[in-house]
Amino acid sequence: MVELAVPGSLGITVAGESLVLLPDRALWWPRMSLLAIADLHLGKGDHFRRAGIALPRGGTAHDLDRLDGLLVQTRATRLLVLGDLLHAAVHDAQWRDAWIAWRAGRQALSVELVGGNHDRALTGRPGVAASLGIHLHGHALAFAPFLFVHDPAHGAQADGYRLGGHLHPVVRLPGVPRLPAFLFGETAGVLPAFTAFAGGWRVDRTSETRLFACAPDAVVDVSV
Repeated sequence: MVELAVPGSLGITVAGESLVLLPDRALWWPRMSLLAIADLHLGKGDHFRRAGIALPRGGTAHDLDRLDGLLVQTRATRLLVLGDLLHAAVHDAQWRDAWIAWRAGRQALSVELVGGNHDRALTGRPGVAASLGIHLHGHALAFAPFLFVHDPAHGAQADGYRLGGHLHPVVRLPGVPRLPAFLFGETAGVLPAFTAFAGGWRVDRTSETRLFACAPDAVVDVSV
């Protein structure tokens, strides 16, 4: 296992590779200096407020601050977003301005995106993605032994252990609110939604999967 000074982190082995699960809903691949997250959903709060749904402001800034902390802790040189970096349109100035300011402070960081269903404004306009400092990989990235995707069902016929997001897995434990969770099966794994503003798909423990809950200060193995 990998020794990493990130409080509450948990090292596991997947497809023969040593990975580290971080309590703030991210996956760290030390050998490749790669930090992976899924479902950032920038601008989601603004999108809902325009629809007349009252939500507190500051969600994008909060998520970017969390992300910055993880990058400092891991010293990652690559950030890979497994889909849904956006929630809605690129022209939303509020999230865009926050992103540009954040990106300007991380010039040496490679920010890469495997396109998700909410990312059409980027995947269909590579020039816009480039202007935001984002490198596009289409809808899948083969990086042996993994196949990084957004929807874990995508690429089932391809070689490689699939790692994705999209499903927003959560787990319910006795006496505590639902917690975001990592889920690992025989051929695919799912990361929790990174944004703090996300719904969830309840995952139950089975003998065929490994399940890890993201408690506030630690990743907890809740597998059977």
